[in-house]
Amino acid sequence: MRLGGRRIRFALTWLAALPALSGCGGIAHLGCDELAGRARLLSQDRPLKIASIANMRETARSDSELRCTGDVTFADGGTAPLYFRAHEENGNVEVAYQGTPFP
Repeated sequence: MRLGGRRIRFALTWLAALPALSGCGGIAHLGCDELAGRARLLSQDRPLKIASIANMRETARSDSELRCTGDVTFADGGTAPLYFRAHEENGNVEVAYQGTPFP
């Protein structure tokens, strides 16, 4: 019977963690550090892979958008300032980054 209690606790813990794991929560719960992490993961499928991001700071925020800037070190050793944007539309948060400020 003790094993059943463990399963229930595990299931409840898993259910509580689902929003964090799925990326839900929208822009209101997103910060520049999490945006940096998402951008870093996104870059792993691109020619210039982000190795690390330092000095992330928020430059703008609205109900549906977060903008940040940071200093990036790429996997090839190059460095550059980058601009990051998270935009929420219909409950989905899209992440983008580029070398120039977003319009």
